[in-house]
Amino acid sequence: SHASRNAACSSDYAQVKQAEGLILKMETKPGFHPILAEMSLASNVPIDMKRMAAICLKNGVTKFWRSMSPNALCKEDKDRIKEIILGCHAEEKKEVYDQLLEVVGKISRYDFPKNWPNFIPTLLQVIEGAPSEEHKVRALTMIYKVVKMLSTKRLSADKRSFRETTEAIFPLIGSLWENYLRMFNSQPILTYLQPCCISLKIIRSMLTYGFEDISVHLPKTCLEGILNMAVSQLEHRLTISEQSVCQLYDKYLLVIIKILINVQEKFTEFFGQYIVLALEFAYKVGFQFAELLEMRLVARALHLLSGIMLCETYDVFKLNNRGKNVSSVSIKFTENRNSFFTDERLKDMCVKCISKYLKLSEFELRNWQESPEEFAFEETRHVSLFNIKAASEHFLLNMTATFQDIVCPYVVELIKECSQHDRSNLETVLMIDSIYSVTVICSYDLFDHIDIDGWFSTLVEELSQESPYSSILRRRILEVIGRWVTIKLSQDKHPAVYEVCLQYMAASQDLVVRLTAASALKAAVSDFAFYPPSYSPYLDVTMQLLYALLREVEECES
Repeated sequence: SHASRNAACSSDYAQVKQAEGLILKMETKPGFHPILAEMSLASNVPIDMKRMAAICLKNGVTKFWRSMSPNALCKEDKDRIKEIILGCHAEEKKEVYDQLLEVVGKISRYDFPKNWPNFIPTLLQVIEGAPSEEHKVRALTMIYKVVKMLSTKRLSADKRSFRETTEAIFPLIGSLWENYLRMFNSQPILTYLQPCCISLKIIRSMLTYGFEDISVHLPKTCLEGILNMAVSQLEHRLTISEQSVCQLYDKYLLVIIKILINVQEKFTEFFGQYIVLALEFAYKVGFQFAELLEMRLVARALHLLSGIMLCETYDVFKLNNRGKNVSSVSIKFTENRNSFFTDERLKDMCVKCISKYLKLSEFELRNWQESPEEFAFEETRHVSLFNIKAASEHFLLNMTATFQDIVCPYVVELIKECSQHDRSNLETVLMIDSIYSVTVICSYDLFDHIDIDGWFSTLVEELSQESPYSSILRRRILEVIGRWVTIKLSQDKHPAVYEVCLQYMAASQDLVVRLTAASALKAAVSDFAFYPPSYSPYLDVTMQLLYALLREVEECES
């Protein structure tokens, strides 16, 4: 009734509870949920009632759609709801449309394609004949919602069903994307870029999960076309200054990079024929034009470069080491990959990672001052590869491992140059800090290239130097010592490590430095070769300093 609808949307708690009780009684009656679907899309119903009807419909589908559920919906109600909900692309209010989109996803999970075969054909007809671009975008979003949901199902029958769906609609979605892209290239307005992005997301889900052998179903020119388009779109993106447009462009380019990552990981041999194009595109995003792009886009480009470097299909040396057969195709892929990663380019990428991505930012330095414990914890925990620092560390580690003979001597060269730098300049100190951080990240690959016993004396001397920014370097040097003490540092140097760590755990030091010194000391005493008698002289002072530090810190992680 009208009164119960008003009560459900009321701000009065008693009325809301009364309406909830009434809805609970009515939700098991035939015809109730189709009425909710009609209300959700009715133009003469107030917006708050439409939203409430959509939410109740979503909850009802969750509870009663399955045939095995108690009080399951009858076939007539289900058919009626599906018929009504296909028209939700006409709903202009986002808060209502979003709820109805959830309903579409839930229904399609149970019924598509077997019991709802007309879903995608109907929406494709809508896209062709919709009165406005907004209608088309909403219809395309509905298809994306369903495709994305279906791609997550992992039972064999569901996977087979999704592959059949992909084979049926992939050419149509590909054609849609090409049409929108053509329109956007001829008339670059945002109304065309958004459906371009959505259709490309659908293509990504189908490419990743909808094909067992991509080479059978995908034309050879398809991925090449996506890459060529991506390069031209990137060049056009660099000419734009308006923030909202830039964000939409970056989303579009991000989807392209995700497609390349997914295809490279799943269909390595097929991807190998596009390796040069992909590397050039990723290099432009990750390094050449990185300052003008979103950092999460740059992070994904580094992830793509890492994936190509690590893939053994493109590395004859790895195949030989593992006793696998080396095909002529792998030899060609390796040659193509190595022709891109020249000595100069590797050094350039190494320097840019160190000077741009690993360097402590203004935000991090401010966080150090305001929340030292949070800063110390953030620096050590595992973070997403969408984070540019984590992505650059991952990339640098893979680059050092793959091209050890070129990158490692260059890193050692950079370390030697640090002794000539002025420690009173913040930018110089941050650069030294970044260079030293590479020895922590890539310690195992640098094992044969760094004389840690000789460098240890220099590091200890550097710790004692006073400057306005000495805390930054002290923290990093202690991290380096904590890393290398378990890897290569001679046993006779360990007492000196204990003394250094205890010295910088004193209350007079910066809190982040003290926490780093405690972590380094923990690494030293956790070492497999730890000799307890050598540590006994330091036991009392260790307990005193740790107790004092424990009384000061507040975070559980500390």
